[in-house]
Parts: sequence; structure tokens; C-alpha cells
Amino acid sequence: MWIERIAEATHWEPLRLDIPWNSVEEDLGTPLPEDYKKLAETFGKGEFSEFLRVFTVDATRQFDLVRIWKKFLDGGPESGPDPAFKPYRMYRPGQRGLIPWAFGEMKCSYFWLASADEDPASWPIVTQGDPYPWHEVNMSTSEFVCRVLTDPDFEPFSIARLFPEPDFYPMD
Repeated sequence: MWIERIAEATHWEPLRLDIPWNSVEEDLGTPLPEDYKKLAETFGKGEFSEFLRVFTVDATRQFDLVRIWKKFLDGGPESGPDPAFKPYRMYRPGQRGLIPWAFGEMKCSYFWLASADEDPASWPIVTQGDPYPWHEVNMSTSEFVCRVLTDPDFEPFSIARLFPEPDFYPMD
């Protein structure tokens, strides 16, 4: 439902990409939320309203979810909070932590608070950006993206007032 709303709002024709999720999930050590996978398969690599870039499997590696996660992971401690993400830490297989799934303009970062022991559909979305501090939001990835793009009352996340006609720019 939410993905269809995003496609309709952005006037996007779904791509139905075949993405090798098994290798991604093997690298991460956990399955990913199904609605996120469908979002990536529907839109591919690109940018929503010149603001939000959702990571996926990217041969150029620029917006590759696993590469970006590993980059964050490389500099962090193996246990305890990570000073760069306090009070959180990056996800490591077998532990609870953040997996980045998107970033936005104005230094906004979007993560799941992931655990291999929990259903990925129940993972909260954790965000941080200028000017707001860490927030946890309990909704699906696609609902979050849809509301960021189309709901002017979805504060402090919405860009609907800035971009009343949301769009999607593919990046090949």
C-alpha cells in the first residue's frame, strides 16, 4: 500500500528489479524488512525530491547498503555504545544495533534498530539530522518514506511543504 502511494505521488512506473537479497542478507547476518526490499525493487537507485537517497545493492558502490554499513562498522567499537552514534551502536551479527538504509540532505541519517532475533518488520526506524536529535519511529520503511514525502504534518521529518510535488530521480 505505502509503496504504491509513493509511486503514485512521484508519478513513477515500478521497475520490478531482481535484486540479490540473499547475498546482502548473508553479509549483514540478518534478513531485511520485506517492505524495504520491495521499495528498492520498485524504484532502484535514485533520489526522492532531491532530498532522500535510499540505499540498495549498487554496482557502483556509491549507494550500496552493505558497503555503507561496513564503512560505519569499521571505525566503531566491538562492544558498548559507539561515540559517533551514542546512545546506539552499529549493528553486528548477533547484537542489536543500527543498519543505515538512507540518508538525506541537511545531514539526515536513517537507520533500522536491527536485531537478528527480531522480525525485521518490527525494527524501529532511528533518525538523526540537523536540526533534530535522535528519534525512534515505529513504522515500516515505506510508510516512513511516504510520509516524509507527502505528509506536511509528519514533523520533524516531512519535506512536503518544501517539495509539494514529490518526485524520484533515478541514478544509473
